[in-house]
Amino acid sequence: MVRDAQGKKMSKSLGNVIDPMDVINGITLDALLARVADSNLLPAEKKRAEKLQKRQFPRGIPKCGADALRLSLISFTTQGILRV
Repeated sequence: MVRDAQGKKMSKSLGNVIDPMDVINGITLDALLARVADSNLLPAEKKRAEKLQKRQFPRGIPKCGADALRLSLISFTTQGILRV
């Protein structure tokens, strides 16, 4: 199970999911917020998701590459709980 920084299960309906391609290629905060705005979340959920994105990624997500993402996911899973 993949969990967010607050320990909640990652879910599209909660708006706390990050696209792995955004981690690999990087993405600006404005582009992250545009995805939330274009999502099918309810207005209150969109506000919560936008607030979370702004707090966790104030400068967006820097480009990390596929190998760095794979290594991070593997290293977290050995601890039993994966938190992103």
